[in-house]
Amino acid sequence: MPLPNIARGRLSDLAVQGLREQLAAGAWAVGERLPPEASLASDLGVGRSTLREAVRVLVDAGQLETRQGSGTFVRALQPPPEWEARVRRAAVLEVYEVREALEVQAARLAALRRTDADLVAIDAGLAGREDTRHGLGEPFVDADLAFHAAVVAAAHNPLLQEMFDSFLTVLRAALIEVVTDVAIDEVDTADAHAQLAAAIRDRDPEAAAAATHANVSVTARGLRELVDAAPDTPRTTRS
Repeated sequence: MPLPNIARGRLSDLAVQGLREQLAAGAWAVGERLPPEASLASDLGVGRSTLREAVRVLVDAGQLETRQGSGTFVRALQPPPEWEARVRRAAVLEVYEVREALEVQAARLAALRRTDADLVAIDAGLAGREDTRHGLGEPFVDADLAFHAAVVAAAHNPLLQEMFDSFLTVLRAALIEVVTDVAIDEVDTADAHAQLAAAIRDRDPEAAAAATHANVSVTARGLRELVDAAPDTPRTTRS
């Protein structure tokens, strides 16, 4: 079955996507051998080295199996749930790495520019976060993000606001998937959130930046530990 030619984008990622779509569509049955490497690479419109990389990702995912001297065979038409969870964790970690840079600057600006109305919103977010902290789940995620959104809004920088909003939906969905992990609960940083609110109230930009670094980087470290615990996790954000 011909595969769509891939002409743009990260070829290895798109090759993985193309193979996954064909597997899901039943292009090959479970136990069936894939076409020869040269033919499959040509159909995908990629080089053989790129194809090998894509095959390795799907072998790690448990969808393909490489047999020495025999070729590559289909093991599953869909990736196992655990592999999907690992990819989500890697994606969340990447978002957290961006969050830290963005929110540290937002915290500095919020400490300099906040209004009384901003403080009301920040305090409400902090209270909501504390009320839901021990339950975790969706209410906790929503309260936590509401607090951070209030801090970003207090920076009064439309571009920072737009950047934060651009990945808020993705961040929420991914965090809901992983927030029930014990490791996430253990790295919760209630004190750092309270310190951030206090620094903004006191108009102390450096203390606000330090508190933001503490709460975002500590959670990111917990996520990184979850990802590193699964060495076969691809470092690719799913679309």
